Amino acid sequence: MIGTGFLPRPLRTAVAALVPVVLLAIVLTGCSASDSGSPTATSSVVEQIAPEDRVEVEPFTGTQLDGEPFDSRDLAGQVVVYNVWGSWCAPCRTEAPALARVSRANEDNGVQFIGINVRDNDAAAVAFEDRYDIVYPSISTDTSSAALLAFGPALPPSAVPSTMVVDYRGRLAARVIGPVDESTLEGLIADVIADVGEATPEGGS
Repeated sequence: MIGTGFLPRPLRTAVAALVPVVLLAIVLTGCSASDSGSPTATSSVVEQIAPEDRVEVEPFTGTQLDGEPFDSRDLAGQVVVYNVWGSWCAPCRTEAPALARVSRANEDNGVQFIGINVRDNDAAAVAFEDRYDIVYPSISTDTSSAALLAFGPALPPSAVPSTMVVDYRGRLAARVIGPVDESTLEGLIADVIADVGEATPEGGS
């Protein structure tokens, strides 16, 4: 059934990193913040990017909800899943339990999850994380703009929720614009982890 699984690896070969080629359009209810902050309807799109077409995500810094500093360069060499969310967004609440489960399931695989909170005060964001048992860190709204800009045109403005999977070399490997389901996210992560040859930079051992 469309939207419940993940894309097969052969489909990735024709995808360019920052060209909006839709490999799979999922008809789900999403929301993006309008200029007034109100949610608007949108669709979800899942896209995988062939290793040869991937582009590095710009390094960025910020402050986490717990007040600790964040530097994306500290995660070099790891697969990282970034999720853009807000407590005001209904699809974010829908996908939150799946994100929490998948993050825990991939701890032993060395996969790091990072939330990018938008249009929230810290108290509302922390309450959201407590409610859905999300234990991975999130970047505070006050400093999230740098994180959003780091993905360039791959992350449309105000696309909430969105999930971006970054490979071992810090390159964007997959993205979901709109809410993500558990099996899709598991599949995207597994596919990036399976790119063992991509873990070692050129010229490395």
